[in-house]
Formats: sequence, C-alpha cells, structure tokens
Amino acid sequence: MTPVVAAERAPCVYFKQLSPFLPERLDGFTVAHTQGSTGKYGDVSVSEAERRYTRGEGREVKVRIVDTTMGERIGKAIQEAAERSRGKAASDPSAPIHLDDAVGFVRYDAEESVAEANLLVGGRYVVAVTSRGFPGTVEVRRVARGIDLAGLARLRPGPN
Repeated sequence: MTPVVAAERAPCVYFKQLSPFLPERLDGFTVAHTQGSTGKYGDVSVSEAERRYTRGEGREVKVRIVDTTMGERIGKAIQEAAERSRGKAASDPSAPIHLDDAVGFVRYDAEESVAEANLLVGGRYVVAVTSRGFPGTVEVRRVARGIDLAGLARLRPGPN
C-alpha cells in the first residue's frame, strides 16, 4: 500500500489554479454549473474544479480536475487500468487513452448511457470527463483531447 504523503510536504494547487483548464465552452452545449474547492481532511488535501455542460435531449458532459495528496495512489490505479486495456483496438469504446501528457482509461455503461474517461495528467492531476445521454465514448474522448493537458501537466503549486 502506498503511504499517503502529508499535505505539508505535498501541497495541492488552489482550485482557482485548476479552473482555467476547464473548457470555457463546448460546441453545442450550455455551461450549467461551475464549482471548485480546496480543503484538508486530516492528512489528506484535495483541490477540485468542475464544470457541467448541458444540451437538450437530456445530454450532459461534466469535466472535473482534481489535485490531491492521494494522487499517487489514484494515479497508479489509473495507469494500471489503462495498461490492462492497452491491447484494445482504437475502435473499441473502452480502449485506453495514451497522450503525450496523459494516460487514462475509458468505460461505458450502455444501460445508463454514461461514459467516463479518467486521465492521469503530468503524473499528478486527475481529469475525469463524464457524459450522459450519448451512445458510446466518442464525446468523452473528444472533450478530453480538447483540454490543455500539456498546460495542466506543467502546473505547480503557487500563491493562491
């Protein structure tokens, strides 16, 4: 089991530093809600920024960016899930995502029409893109690729 790093030694970025990496808009969608927070819960620190986008017919996309002192453990789980899916064809809805600055896994629940991509960016940040009301994983992949992942990978804690 990976030890949790004390927040004092591995501080999280303030949520307002994460917010600029949320897409300002998505074509065909309306921004429905934006929120963020930074907190410390015992030895665990968490910063998160989230934006939800909606489109008629019950469709929505949510982008959430997280920085946490639990990141090493979460990141390892994301990398392992992506590695388990490595051999899948690019046309497979559950094929992993391997980009220069990110690696992740994708899953789809056809019964609920919910797709989710979870990415580890820059070895530190977790980006979760979730869609509801779309057939397959095309939308979460498109949105994930549209995020400035290279910029996020370079982000380090600084003044709030």
